[in-house]
Amino acid sequence: MKNISTIYIVDNDPIYQLVVKKLLQKMLPSTNLFSFMDGSEAWEKLCNLTNEKVPCIILLDLDMPLMDGWEFMEMFDLWKHPEKNNIQIYIVSSSIAKEDIEKSNTYSSIVDYITKPISLASLEKILLK
Repeated sequence: MKNISTIYIVDNDPIYQLVVKKLLQKMLPSTNLFSFMDGSEAWEKLCNLTNEKVPCIILLDLDMPLMDGWEFMEMFDLWKHPEKNNIQIYIVSSSIAKEDIEKSNTYSSIVDYITKPISLASLEKILLK
């Protein structure tokens, strides 16, 4: 697997966060994992990075309070950061709506759309890209 220093898990489901964190800790024990309950928490962390590097991967849910995944993506598209293009964003959602999948394809920063529940195979695929 490639060298992945930091992953953000952005989802308001604490069970999902726990499961994904445990799987990632086993697969990548030295990776920094950050969990956020909504897009605004993740956005604040991202915009206030100091000595930390940007995350390599963001696992982003769509349906969250305060700032949902689409609002996060709107802000991300406007964000000016020299390492922005080094961030891979994966939508991980329970939505199977064709509109959501098609909308995700309009964002160049979104690498893939994964339907929940996320599998070990899906995580391995993400980590190998």
